[in-house]
Amino acid sequence: MNYKRICKISVLFLLIFLIKFPSSLSNATILGESEFPAEKDDTFVWETVNATESWYIDVDYVRFTVSDIYNETFNSHNYLFMNYTLEFYHRYNWVPKYENSFYMAYNKTLDYLNWSMEGYRNGNLFLFPTPVNYTLIGEAVETLGYLNFSVNGTKIIFNNQINNTRIEITINPLGIATIIEKITNDTTIYRWELKTETIIVKVPFGMYFISISIISITILTFVKTKKLKNRT
Repeated sequence: MNYKRICKISVLFLLIFLIKFPSSLSNATILGESEFPAEKDDTFVWETVNATESWYIDVDYVRFTVSDIYNETFNSHNYLFMNYTLEFYHRYNWVPKYENSFYMAYNKTLDYLNWSMEGYRNGNLFLFPTPVNYTLIGEAVETLGYLNFSVNGTKIIFNNQINNTRIEITINPLGIATIIEKITNDTTIYRWELKTETIIVKVPFGMYFISISIISITILTFVKTKKLKNRT
């Protein structure tokens, strides 16, 4: 059996596995009729690609961590509850805004969805129940807060008519926001885009300049010395 034949057979088996067992490869949590595209301790990061408001200009990344997922009974009904930790990488430090705080409660059978304060007041939503129900999402935010909503393809838009501000959130089929953008008077306040690769945080030299310089010089000296020894 040649190499090409082995590759073809391997690909065929992989396709059969994906078709027959798709859920086994997804980090989804299913509790009763409720499903969420993450598990406890999963982390998602968005990068700031544009910002004009002073505080957000200094934010490089936004990190969402699923701190807990659990079933709980409320008013004789069972719901999937989720807590989250939200952090901003602001001026070279992770600054927590919420730590292990309530994010949402969801019951697919009852068409019930309840968002956190960050969701229904500020329109910042990061992860969504799947399959994504845009109307359910919009109505939940609209009912609890003062934002109204519209849907445009895979994007849900929350509007605050009082200050001419809107939040535009693009959602992929997995229930993850790929873009979160806040716009006021047609000016982008911040635009966050989902990062799929590992982030490399920026470290300021400042007070660490001397230490970093010494370490760098030591390493270079060691490498140079080793090369000279090898030549002799």
